[in-house]
Amino acid sequence: MKKKRVCSMKIPCRIWLLVVALSVGQAAFSLEGTSIPMSDKSAQQQKIVEVSGTVTDNLGPVIGATVAVKGTTTGVITDVDGNFKLKVPVGATIVVSYIGYQNKEIVYKGEKNLTIRLSENVQELQEVQVIAYGSQKKVTVTGALSSINNEELLKSPVASMANALTGKVTGLASVQSSGQPGADDATLYVRGVGSLSTALSQPLMLVDGVERSFFQLDPNEVESITVLKDASATAVFGVRGANGVILVTTKRGTQGKAKVNFSTTFAWQMPSRVPEFANSYEYATAYNNAQLHDGVSEDQLAFSPEIVEKFRTNSDPLVYPSTDWTDMLIKNSAMQTQHNFNISGGSERVKYFASLGVFTQNGLFKTFEENENDKGFKYNRYNYRINMDVAVTKTTSMQVNLGGYLNDKQEPNYNNGTYTDLK
Repeated sequence: MKKKRVCSMKIPCRIWLLVVALSVGQAAFSLEGTSIPMSDKSAQQQKIVEVSGTVTDNLGPVIGATVAVKGTTTGVITDVDGNFKLKVPVGATIVVSYIGYQNKEIVYKGEKNLTIRLSENVQELQEVQVIAYGSQKKVTVTGALSSINNEELLKSPVASMANALTGKVTGLASVQSSGQPGADDATLYVRGVGSLSTALSQPLMLVDGVERSFFQLDPNEVESITVLKDASATAVFGVRGANGVILVTTKRGTQGKAKVNFSTTFAWQMPSRVPEFANSYEYATAYNNAQLHDGVSEDQLAFSPEIVEKFRTNSDPLVYPSTDWTDMLIKNSAMQTQHNFNISGGSERVKYFASLGVFTQNGLFKTFEENENDKGFKYNRYNYRINMDVAVTKTTSMQVNLGGYLNDKQEPNYNNGTYTDLK
């Protein structure tokens, strides 16, 4: 499914003047609110002090921390003892930063020596990353992998989850060969085609540890998607992981009161580009000119001057028509909807997550309602999922996953009843 670029509407002159007036007023207010007397500015700029200091944490000196003056390019890095020297204007803000630590800002008041203590960024250090089996802290991951969360997936209102990954995961390529409702799944490749054929280059796909396709899952059910790309990340899968691995983790319940969520999305599909074709007169004229350049005499041309004139004036539309088939067959837009209802919660022993989703998608081909056999293209999908975590004993836990979907795909009877995807 592709989106059509829509031209922006012109705004009346009076509205433009109002926007400019508001912008100027806001800028004036901002400058007035942060203004500093010129005498104070000059004093601060003239009074620059070279300060010495040490950056430490709970274990001692921090090596390689960045100490900089906020808003400038002036900065240094601490040495092996955590020491630094820096020229700082009085009143300026010193920013100290290091990976895994919270940034610290200090307003410099003219001290000769400073001792700055950094605090660990506990949230960043303890954030986990889904790997081949289980999970581990992000700071300890060494393999090449990329992940995407539920919020990013929901930003793309598409029918297939494969298309939702397009452009969001580095090293993952997707090729969509059809836009037919219900048949628009893309083909995924991790770091290109690595085998003798495209069919043998498909990555291994696992949903909660079970090998299966995830293309028709409801994105509201998915917690995260992780793509394993190199040998160190896919080693535990052996030869099955030679073309990469895509791990899909669905949502699970958490301890606490029941949380109920309902979301609904309405979207309009539009052709990204509709080619402009020549009409009958233009085609006949171009065909005659081509024959003349090939040496065909005027009396042997495919279209006589009388026929060309009838095409131009449209005086005999039944015998010499000029039909714009693109405009007659293709709609300007088609509606698509997605609805989801889910509930999660649980106690210390039992946690649950349940979800029910409905997806509808109409085709872009026009239909004639008076003909009951002309039904065009349409696709409806119904997703369901129940995930439960049960603590059987203090040392034994059990997970129960139940999920799937039902679909209803409608398409015209063409090619003498033989099913063929419409490209």
